[in-house]
Amino acid sequence: MAADISRKFSGDLSPQSDLRIVLLGKVGAGKSVVAGHILGQGNWKDKDMCVKTEGEVAGRTVTVVETPGWDKMSVKRTSSRIKKEIVNSVTLLPPGPHALLLVVPLGEEISDDEKKSVQDHMELLSERVWKHTMLVFVSETEEEDKVTPFEQVKESTRDLLEKCGGRHNVLCGPTSNRTQVSELLLNIEGMVKDNADDFFLPQVYYELFERTRTTYEDREEKLKQSYELQLTQTKANTELRKRRNSMDVSPEFSTEEQKTKDDHGCQKVDQETVKVVSMEVGKSLMIYNLNTISLILFAIIGGFFGAIAGAQYGPLGSCVGIVFGIAVGVLVSFGICAAVSKTTDISPKSQIPGMR
Repeated sequence: MAADISRKFSGDLSPQSDLRIVLLGKVGAGKSVVAGHILGQGNWKDKDMCVKTEGEVAGRTVTVVETPGWDKMSVKRTSSRIKKEIVNSVTLLPPGPHALLLVVPLGEEISDDEKKSVQDHMELLSERVWKHTMLVFVSETEEEDKVTPFEQVKESTRDLLEKCGGRHNVLCGPTSNRTQVSELLLNIEGMVKDNADDFFLPQVYYELFERTRTTYEDREEKLKQSYELQLTQTKANTELRKRRNSMDVSPEFSTEEQKTKDDHGCQKVDQETVKVVSMEVGKSLMIYNLNTISLILFAIIGGFFGAIAGAQYGPLGSCVGIVFGIAVGVLVSFGICAAVSKTTDISPKSQIPGMR
């Protein structure tokens, strides 16, 4: 639970968007002093719970959450309730604080055990916390010129400064100093800008976000694998169809021969070829018929002349003349047909295109 205190304070910074700040540190570190510098004088007396304060600074809303102080020697000695308040502090500034100010008393030497305690308490919020953390050295005295952090606490806070990326500020005096506050807020703005205007996301939200992101990435990876598998199968099926189509074409046919086929796979017919074939077939038939006709004709003529020639010898001579005439006619007919065949040089197979 957090106590709410509302205040108004005017400064000399230009108006900007709201600013959300969490103050952390050991018991007695001076967190209330820092809150007073930023928002004006206030009374933060509750030491067991977070205190949330909202004010107006230079025309913009600034919200500060002060956390209970932790044990300076060990995180184990800090009560579970205090640790729970520290963890919950960042959830009081949704969606998350812009800056976490680690308050360190100015001029105090910090032992190794104290530094270990600081690190353990800060990392209750996760290791990501350092990216959004700034060291604030605070003193309730106004002797700023006599107390220089890089002379008295430089060595003892070197590790913490490195974790914070060297970011630090100094606030001196029990009351608000406008110059110091302006410098602090400008440094906070610079840190926010360095973080790409991002804020610190509380661990509970960060884990939820990471689970959601992981689930989404896993689903995206599965969809990608499924798509790649389907693409591979599609390519394989396409290649298989191409191979099958190529096997359907007879290897005996060349590309030119395939061009001579129509859409139904039948051989295309050339009209000129048909005419030539028809003429050659006609010639062949004519010569073939001429052989038969000439054979009969010459046999008749031979028989006629043989009958006339043998008639002077009587019937027997006429019969012999007929036989002899027919034989001579047949021989003459074969001779004439042979001569005609050689002259025309007709060969049915050689004269018909496309026949072997």
